[in-house]
Amino acid sequence: MPTLRRFASVIALGLAVAASSAGANDIQDINQLFRKGELNEALNRANQYLVKNPKDAQVRFLRGLILADQNKTADAIQAFTGLTEDYPELPEPYNNLAVLYAAQGKYDAARTALEMAIRTHPSYATAHENLGDLYAKMASIAYDKALQLDNSNTSAQTKLALIKDLMTGGRNPGPAKTMTSATPEPVKPASAKPAASSSDTPSPDRIIETVQGWAKAWSAKDVDAYLAYYAPDFKPAAGSRTAWEAERRERVGKAEGVSVQVSNIHIKPDGADRATVEFRQKYRSKHLRNISTKRLDLLRSGDRWLIMQESGR
Repeated sequence: MPTLRRFASVIALGLAVAASSAGANDIQDINQLFRKGELNEALNRANQYLVKNPKDAQVRFLRGLILADQNKTADAIQAFTGLTEDYPELPEPYNNLAVLYAAQGKYDAARTALEMAIRTHPSYATAHENLGDLYAKMASIAYDKALQLDNSNTSAQTKLALIKDLMTGGRNPGPAKTMTSATPEPVKPASAKPAASSSDTPSPDRIIETVQGWAKAWSAKDVDAYLAYYAPDFKPAAGSRTAWEAERRERVGKAEGVSVQVSNIHIKPDGADRATVEFRQKYRSKHLRNISTKRLDLLRSGDRWLIMQESGR
């Protein structure tokens, strides 16, 4: 089950610091290098800038993002920890520390960081949502342990199933997206609704497999497999499907160093044969990097789900 997918990529600085135009240009250049995926050069430029401006919170935060993307987790944690010490009023560094700690399985440290983020900025929705996900993850671990000790524990089975369904957006995608309470209410088996029959509700697992398979084929530049996820009557945002397919064959096939990652998948069923899926898409290639929210309108065809429409923001 995924945990803490929301990594703050911008920092809202409430600091009375006026940057020079030259400094602003330097920061913009570093940010552009980062977003294009030129991480080594972005890190070099950030380090050079911080030699002359060691207290610049914005570039220090950006440096932490770069280190995290380079999978230099210990260095990224050090960078964000330094920001929390020098600028304890900023919630974003605490949030990103929590994401990094959770990825390491350090859930108590992640919880403490999120509580600090909320304490500094009570209306910071990202931290509230991440804290909800963290509690759900910790609960699932506890229920798994209970089932290992007693696999006939139907109460634990019910609660574990409800939490997993909540996190994948199966029957009830809303709370995972909109929860604002720092401590979710305990799940009571007595209030759980029975699962709908397969004839009424599509399988969330099959839909998630479809989205992940689509992203995997794109990452592998397997153009035929990628296009096979689209329905014959797929409706592109502009132009004909034939023209769209030719354009996708060209762009997907020629892109270098492609990586497409999907997370935070939420499913909204529409009867037995239709569903809408929203998720966070992280795209990276040699010359471009982009993080967006993607929406796919799916139609069931036999035992497969096919994409009818696609949009992003």
